Amino acid sequence: MIRFDAQRRRLTLSVRDLADEQDYRFAGPAPLSLKRRAVLGRVAHEDHQGSREVAVTSYRRERQVRYETEVGGWSVLVTGRIDGIYTDGDGRTVIEEVKTVVGTDEQLGAIDEATYPAYTRQLQLYRHLLEEGSGALGFDAGAPEIALHLVVIALPSRAQRTVVLPYDAAACRALVGRRLEAVLAGHEAQARRAARRAAAAADVQFPHAGMRPHQDAMVQAIEAALAQGRPILCSAPTGIGKTAAALVPALRHAAGIGGRVFVATSKTTQQAIFARTVRLLREAGAPVRAVVLTAREKACLNEVVHCTAEACEYAREYAAKLAASGAVERLTALPVADLEAITGEARAHRFCPAEAALDLTAEVDVVIGDYNYVFDPGAALRRMFVDEEPRDVVLLIDEAHNLYERGMEYYSPQLRRDLLRDLDRALAGDAGRIAARARALVALLLGELDRIERGGGVAPPPAPPPPAPEQGLLFDDPQAGAPRRRSTSRRHDKSARFALELERASGDDRPSPHEAGRAAPAPGTARAAPLAPEREVTLDVPFFVAVRDELDELSVAWFAEGRRGGRPLAEDPLVVLSRAVSRFVGVLELGGDEFSTLFRASDGGALKILCKDPSRQLGRRVRACAGAVAVSATLEPLEFYRDVLGFGPDAVLRSFPSPFDRRRRRVLVLDKPSTSYKERERDLPIVEDAVRAVVAARAGNYLVCCPSFEYLDKLAPRLDHLPGFEVLAQPRSLDEPGRAAVLARLDEAAAGRRPPVVLVTVQGGIFTEGVDYPGALCVGAIIVGPGLPRVSFERELIQAHFQRVYGRGFDYAFLYPGMSRVIQAAGRVIRTPTDEGVVVLVGDRFATDRYAGLFPRDWYERHPRELVCHDPYGALVEFWQGRQDLRAAVRGGA
Repeated sequence: MIRFDAQRRRLTLSVRDLADEQDYRFAGPAPLSLKRRAVLGRVAHEDHQGSREVAVTSYRRERQVRYETEVGGWSVLVTGRIDGIYTDGDGRTVIEEVKTVVGTDEQLGAIDEATYPAYTRQLQLYRHLLEEGSGALGFDAGAPEIALHLVVIALPSRAQRTVVLPYDAAACRALVGRRLEAVLAGHEAQARRAARRAAAAADVQFPHAGMRPHQDAMVQAIEAALAQGRPILCSAPTGIGKTAAALVPALRHAAGIGGRVFVATSKTTQQAIFARTVRLLREAGAPVRAVVLTAREKACLNEVVHCTAEACEYAREYAAKLAASGAVERLTALPVADLEAITGEARAHRFCPAEAALDLTAEVDVVIGDYNYVFDPGAALRRMFVDEEPRDVVLLIDEAHNLYERGMEYYSPQLRRDLLRDLDRALAGDAGRIAARARALVALLLGELDRIERGGGVAPPPAPPPPAPEQGLLFDDPQAGAPRRRSTSRRHDKSARFALELERASGDDRPSPHEAGRAAPAPGTARAAPLAPEREVTLDVPFFVAVRDELDELSVAWFAEGRRGGRPLAEDPLVVLSRAVSRFVGVLELGGDEFSTLFRASDGGALKILCKDPSRQLGRRVRACAGAVAVSATLEPLEFYRDVLGFGPDAVLRSFPSPFDRRRRRVLVLDKPSTSYKERERDLPIVEDAVRAVVAARAGNYLVCCPSFEYLDKLAPRLDHLPGFEVLAQPRSLDEPGRAAVLARLDEAAAGRRPPVVLVTVQGGIFTEGVDYPGALCVGAIIVGPGLPRVSFERELIQAHFQRVYGRGFDYAFLYPGMSRVIQAAGRVIRTPTDEGVVVLVGDRFATDRYAGLFPRDWYERHPRELVCHDPYGALVEFWQGRQDLRAAVRGGA
């Protein structure tokens, strides 16, 4: 990693940093993640070094090199580790650089010094730096000639080729000078960007003429927390203007350290709100620039996402086309580079819009994107959060109440039986040994899943297998019998159980994957008691790790032999299998009480890791940033969200009251019907009557917010015929154009061009969170029961976990997430200071202290019980008439 110490004007970098000038974007699909590929390479690397130490007595591994110089007023330290160095039979000193590549033995034989220029340069630079002054190896002035051997190891075969490299001292000297100048130029460009941001800090002024009530207090609270180095959670109800109140202090703090703000959102609608705020800041004089990140699948200009230079013209010569187009300059001149703007440039100049958006993240002041870019271990933005420490990034998490459930999803992978069977069928048409081996692994996994389904725990290791035949396992280590230094990598040795079962599954008489593990019980065996269809199980972790490691090597072999046939990664059965197993095992290896491993008989059967509490994983990312701000209208209780989001005990917790006039909104609680699961069918007629009474009091658009789609399917048909209204029911699946059509229909009704709408929707969905209904777009929300998470085996495990940790299992697992959905839905009604509307909570639980105690304080004067009403029609007619009389009086007074 390249490091700069600006105060001392000191640059530290590695020999590899000097040697590698290659742009690896669109270099081709990879069979494994970078992390897993590095593990395979490191193992082969260490095995080679160990065998060389045995064979060559003078061989020394990992010898350090240090070289110091000065360039442009900077002191430069170049460090490196020579893989191997020894004296050959002719008395020459040999420097060895070991590299692993994915390829066949035939491809290995064609490698020369030009095949991998970065590897060649790296080895040549080792000699150059030694001769230029490194004394780390203790050579005297009469040191012998240095020979350069590039040892290339092909994966997966472990075949080797040694390429003897030439050496040109003048060319190396020129390379060092050129690369150091380029690295320093890049740093100076980054420093100029940081200086520009710092200079602009004073220009980041509030984008509106005045602040709303409590908005200034929110700005000050965030500024103070960031200055103290403490994360902050802000519960700010609708109307405060939390977008600007959070973004402005985050921008000022980021600018002060020369950094950027990353706005993480759960929905694209929220991204549009932040983009609009950035444009307002720009209009107010702040030189702020933003980019909106869009998923590659949505941004792609092709019919099929296939990100290789061979398959995609937009990937081919990407860097050159982007540089020649001048698009970066034009896009960074905009307040916001969104998908439309980036795609326009990309179409005109034939470069990839998704990659261009990522490149813009270094140039702008605000990056707007989904939670995935920050918290998803499989999709996190490498250039901001993985490859580099985000010490210059202020993280702003919008609608942060959504991150709790999303965080659990990120760390709850599963292995489904139907997926394994589908992959087996996809591989069945390939007669090659790799496909056969992969199918054997599928059979092994299916057998393990079947064994667990029948009630098997962790199986004891079987007796040691007999000696392997001459043609052993496909990826046996050829050096396994030789003495060697024990590897310090995280590779797991294959357990005896795994090796034996894989041998059996690889045989000609192996059972079909569709029959694996389905053997009938032995005669006379007592039938076991029926097992629960969903239950906790104990997994044999070494077994699954061994399967993952074997699949890694199979994937490398699959690529090396060209068996993919040019298919996109998402369609390649072996890659899909390898990635599914790798993600599952990656979480399995994390361990911890916050995880449970389950068997689920539903949907064909699956093994699942349930993340009951994502705080440890989320907190690592939150704490790595220069500052973290979480905002939402529903972050109550703040202590709950502090705990489950991993903000830590020193987090600042602030709650702000509503800025709106309470008289413009009427909140009612109808406590007669029960919406509990057992009684909801019985009381549906009472709920129907309540809806009819509310909408009869005043014509206008209404939301009827159900606790689930199951409840919606029962209630919506009963509301089909509401006189004077059109009833729309939210389908379970609705794309963005469909959502936009519903919102357009509401807008037509608000404008008087169409009859008013009763939209039957679900709490926590696309019409009850992250969307504004100002003015007449929505005059009332009827919220049917608290939208608690559905009772399930998994939820009960989550409840038990939080009961053990905090002593509040039901609250953390059910009550707080459910009431958050209720308050979000209620917040759709009053969006501006001039709005008027009603919120009607239907269900007996809303009248109990446990639930009513979580109502926002501005909903009532003294106690939530005052909201209970037994004549909703009369109460609402009185409210609406009072509002009308007040408006008339105001007009008369004018």
